[in-house]
Parts: sequence; C-alpha cells; structure tokens
Amino acid sequence: MVSNLKKDLRTILFGKPVLEVKHEDTGIIKIKNIEQPDEWPSNIILKLLFWANKKPNNVYLAQRDEHNDWEKLTYKETLKKVESLSFFLLKQGLSENRPLVILSGNDFNHALLALACLYSKIPFAPISTAYSLYSDDFERLETVLNILNPGFAFASDGKIFNSALNKLKLPKDKIIVGKNPSNGNLLIDRIIKSYYQKHFPPVETSPESIAKFLFTSGSTGTPKAVIQTHEMLSSNMAMATKAYQFLNKEPPVIVDWMPWAHVAGGNKAFNLVLYTGGTFYIDRGAPTIKEFKTSINNLCEISPTWYFNVPKGYEFLIKGLDGNKKLAHTFFKNIKLLVYSGASMPKHVFKKLDELSIKYIGKKIYISAAYGASETAPMATMPNHKCNSIGNIGIPQFGTEMKLVPFGDKFEARFKGPNVTPGYWKDKNTTKSSFDEEGFFIIGDALKFSKNKNPTFGFYFDGRVAENFKLNTGSWVSVGNIRSKLLDALGGIASDAVIIGEDQEFLCAILIPNFSYCAKLIGINLKQSSHTKIIENSIIKEKTLKILKDYKTNTMSKSQFIKRAVFFNGKLSKSTGEITDKGSINQMAFILNRRVLVNKLYFSKSKKIMEI
Repeated sequence: MVSNLKKDLRTILFGKPVLEVKHEDTGIIKIKNIEQPDEWPSNIILKLLFWANKKPNNVYLAQRDEHNDWEKLTYKETLKKVESLSFFLLKQGLSENRPLVILSGNDFNHALLALACLYSKIPFAPISTAYSLYSDDFERLETVLNILNPGFAFASDGKIFNSALNKLKLPKDKIIVGKNPSNGNLLIDRIIKSYYQKHFPPVETSPESIAKFLFTSGSTGTPKAVIQTHEMLSSNMAMATKAYQFLNKEPPVIVDWMPWAHVAGGNKAFNLVLYTGGTFYIDRGAPTIKEFKTSINNLCEISPTWYFNVPKGYEFLIKGLDGNKKLAHTFFKNIKLLVYSGASMPKHVFKKLDELSIKYIGKKIYISAAYGASETAPMATMPNHKCNSIGNIGIPQFGTEMKLVPFGDKFEARFKGPNVTPGYWKDKNTTKSSFDEEGFFIIGDALKFSKNKNPTFGFYFDGRVAENFKLNTGSWVSVGNIRSKLLDALGGIASDAVIIGEDQEFLCAILIPNFSYCAKLIGINLKQSSHTKIIENSIIKEKTLKILKDYKTNTMSKSQFIKRAVFFNGKLSKSTGEITDKGSINQMAFILNRRVLVNKLYFSKSKKIMEI
C-alpha cells in the first residue's frame, strides 16, 4: 500500500491490516487482525546464515574501539565467531535448567554469545546492569539467580563485575569474560580462536523451545522470568517487517543504546536488524545529560534510517539538533521512522521534531509510539497511516487478537497470538493468573479508542491498571492519563512527574525538573547556578503555579487536577529501581522509597510546596 499521507510527510510503506471486530453483550470487544504475517523461520538464527550467504561482506555490527574508531563485524565474520562459541557451549551441558546468564551491557561479545545460544539451542538470560553494577546488596540479582540456576555466565570485564560474578557461586572455569579474568576464568577471544574452524548447522528447534529469559522490571513486585520461545522471537519479527514494509526494500541502519536485557532493545531493535539484514551501530550513550553526548557524537557520523528512543532521549536529541547543523543534516538525511516507547511523548518535543525535520529536509518524519511488553516479544500493536497522531499506539499486530474488557470508563487490554509468552519460568501461580479463561494474556494496561470507537484509527495508552488508584472519595485516578496531560501543560519545565494520592482527598505531584529548560527560561547559565536556586526561583514557581491553576480550571474533578506539587531536587536511584535502564521512572518504587517526601506534601506547610 503506497502512502497517502499529507505531502509534508516523508513517504513510507506500511502493511495493510484487515480488522475483524466483535462486540459481546458483556461489553467486551474483540479485535482481530486477520491478515497474517509472512512465514517465519523456526529459529531467528537462520537469518544470520541467510545474510552471511547473501551479503557476507556487509556490516552487521559496529562498536567504538579503544581509539574511538568504529570496529565492524560483517555477517560472514559474525557467523564464523558464532559457530566457534556454539561448538564450545554445546560441550558444557547447558539447558533451560542451567542457562547462560549475561551480566554486562551491549557489545560485540554480548551479541555473539546471545547468537551462539540461539544457534546451539541453549537458553540464555541477559541481566540488567542495574542488578549487577548499581546495587549495594545485590538482592534483585540473587532473586534472578535463584530462579535461573545458571550453569555458565559472561561479563565484559571480570574486574568491574567481580562482585556480581561472585554472587553466582560458579566455578571459575564456568565464567567467561571479555577481559581482566580472575584465575580460572575463560577469555571469550581464546574460545573463539580455539574453535574457529568448526562449521556445523544450527541445532534444530521447535516453536515452543525456550530461546531466552527476560526479566520484568519488578515495578509491581519481584522480578519475573518471562519465557521467550523461538516462535515468539521469529513471529514478532515477521509481524514487524509486514507492518513496516519499507524495511524489506531498505534494511535498517540503527544507532541504538537500548539495553539488550530489556525487550525493546534485545528483541525489537536487535532482532529487527538481524531479520532484515541491516546494520546495528552499538550506541553507548543513554538518556542522561552526561551520557547522551556519546549518542550525539555517534549520530554526527552515522545516518540512521530508523531511530528508537524513550521520550527523555528525544528531549536531549532536540537540544542537540537545535543549532548543530552537522548533527541535523546527518540525522535527518536518511531517517524514515522515529519510534518511541516507555512513556508519553510531550507535545513540545513532538512539535520541535516536526519543525527541525521540515527545516533540514523539507518533510516531517512519521513518529510512531511503540506498544508491547516482554510478554508480547514486544510488538503487540502496529502503526498505520490512520494512526499518525501523538501517542497513538496503533492497532493489533498482524495475526494477533486484542480483547478489550470494560474497566470503569476505559478498557483493560488483553492479547493472544504466536508472539505471546507461555508464561513465567518456575512461577505457575503467576502464569495461571496472567491469562484469562479464553487464553488471552492480561497485559495490565488500560487503552482507549482514538476516534469514535473505531479501531482502525488506533488506540491510546491510558495508564497501568496497577498504577491507578482511588481517592478517599471513591473516585478512580488514571495515573498515566493525568501524568501525560500535566507534562504537556508544563511544556518542558518538568521532564517527568510522580502522581500520588491513594486513599487521600486530593492529588499531589512530585515534579522531576528539567534544569536546562528552567535555566534557559529564567535567563541564567546552568553551569553557574545550583539546582536548588533554579527550582526555588520565583519565576519558575510562579509559572508552575499558573500552569497548575489553569490545569485545574480545565478539569474541575478532584480525580484530575493537582492541588499540591513540589520539585524533586535529588538523584534518582537505579539500585532501588526508581529509574529503569531506559531512563523512565518507576512510579511505585519512587513512592515507596520517598515516603517522607510524600507525607510532607500532605502534612507539611513548607514554602517549597506549591499549592493551588
């Protein structure tokens, strides 16, 4: 289907869905995309063999070396290294009951081991570095290890990850490192060199064979090991390439930092490049003031065709693009699609991206919200040309079915399809409670129709069901919806907000300030002023109060407006789970960790609290 978008939007090709809609007497709505994805391979690793044969010398993976130059691996080189590691792993007696765990972040060695596990039918589990590097007590890491009972482990640096590796209680020769081995550890380069001439086909897998385990964030309790089958990985990429049909003509070039321990980075970005024969530039940046400079430097050199980030990352990106002609020309040169997830995109960021793309290439770029979870591998919905609006997550993926169950004045979403997990490893009770009587996975999110209850126009995320709560008046509070509206109203003053008020009379908000925006607003140099002075500046406080008052005027319900707010002037903690690897805030963890601040909002008369 050729795009019929407005002339000011760069044309891209999307797949054409066919929706079947059923309304039941109970109010339940079932929406099935009866158009099936193209046939998928039994194991996604077969795509590596395909591309290594079809275009052996094309660059598959690239990363910065110690001299800051791009080190590259072709498809042919990658396959040879993967075969070497696979031959070694097959001799170690590994299985779903003794998987391989990867404790470090994105790099060549992580990729090679993950691919080798797929090649040799050995389940693996990439573990968030928040568990292995940023924790003082390693409680969450120990929980993960107790679930998995790993038989082998890898870390990029034996010295940096020494404390976490010791928690494994594995023999030294069951630990592979990239460098700095302890006595008895194995160096990955030596393993590859030892078996470099070994050539053999991948071990045969069935659709239900476990490919890997991905852990949930733990935002609603103990981290759970989500089973990822080979069918989940392959079918979801078949869905994705049919949804984004332009990828079949132009394999993607990606510059991406998203952690491979999470489904967006490890499944969507990584697998999409492998599936389509693209090129993956490993970006060691992150959506923080300090680390995003790395991303900027990479994007000044590499022109992506597909770009994925969280809204916070896009905020940093537009700051970098504004006034940096080299970056802007390189970034917009080949870009076909901008994708975001993890939170809602603020309107001012969306608008600025449009302005910048028109300025530099004369066209807007389609900006798509991604929606899914570890349990859906991750793409549960897909965009189409009718879903081109901020926050629209699209419609059910090809070959999948969405069930909408009435939940107050909104709908709770449930999904069924080949990309849905069979459950949680060693957790029968949670698995059972996560599926309804018809076999639909209960994803835990609320959705709302985009337009006239017509599913062809897509849906909007309407908050986590578990995040929502009641005021003591009995009124339900839709946290995601309020947070999104509040951030839009603040227009850049706050980069995020924590909404509180369970069992209270009214709502309060803890605002995470955007210090650079606020400094610019009051005309001072960020580097020459303290954060405290910025958020206590009368201009900032008065402007914020006016916005909160206007917000109240537009919505008089106590379950909608914010009566009291305060700026958070601290550091978010990765070790306690307040901030995820993707840079988004875990609302529940933050509230639990900041009980003193929460109580002050309701019971203190501090001058720092803004009240309307």
